[in-house]
Amino acid sequence: MIDTHCHLIDPQFKKDLDAVLARAQQNGITIIVNAGYDVKTSSDAVAMSKKISWLKPAIGIHPNEAAQELIKEVTNIEKILKQGKIIAIGETGLDYYRNYSPRQAQQELFRRHIDIAKRNNLPLLIHTRHSIEDTVKILKEEKYHCGVFHCYSGNYEQAKTIIDMGFYLGFGGVLTFSKQTQEVFRKQPTDRILLETDAPFLSPAGHRGKRNEPAFMIETLNTAAHLLDVDSDYLEKILDQNASHLFSF
Repeated sequence: MIDTHCHLIDPQFKKDLDAVLARAQQNGITIIVNAGYDVKTSSDAVAMSKKISWLKPAIGIHPNEAAQELIKEVTNIEKILKQGKIIAIGETGLDYYRNYSPRQAQQELFRRHIDIAKRNNLPLLIHTRHSIEDTVKILKEEKYHCGVFHCYSGNYEQAKTIIDMGFYLGFGGVLTFSKQTQEVFRKQPTDRILLETDAPFLSPAGHRGKRNEPAFMIETLNTAAHLLDVDSDYLEKILDQNASHLFSF
């Protein structure tokens, strides 16, 4: 299994990373996309990949409350590209949920990431919360349609637009307990679906309120297979093929 979005560079894993990785392998995880969310964690993800080859680094700056100040940091993300084999740009995107950061600043930061991805022929790991319409609009304007909308939380009509553009949809632990997400998931073509954990966040139903980790993705896979009425092993092969295609594994 491939966990297509995880943050093992998060401080929550500092004390027991080896045990977390062992549990991941015991539960069938073979590759983890280890996504940075600022300059430091992006650099850390690359460094980690040099020690543990099956942790694949993605680099980017999350659209948080400091977007306006962090626009100037994007040049450092480009420098990190030279530190190792990067498989994606992100986590990047728009987050209007708390609305702490000016939307114009978030949009500029997102466009800078799209430009880097475009020039380096890399997929985007896209975060979008209460901001799908603007995210889609910017991607159409920038004319770059390669990547995944991670932790997808939109409706079916938005999902169809995103898939028609050429993107994948990522589903994680929320799929195990959100009826709305399950209804949207059931209607998606299997060749455009990816699974993820977003660990240490968004644990699946059996672990809600606790730290998430890659080993728990088996629960999301089993839920996904049940929703589609297919065998888990069969679905796993399809999803791994999707991930391998997007990230050029």
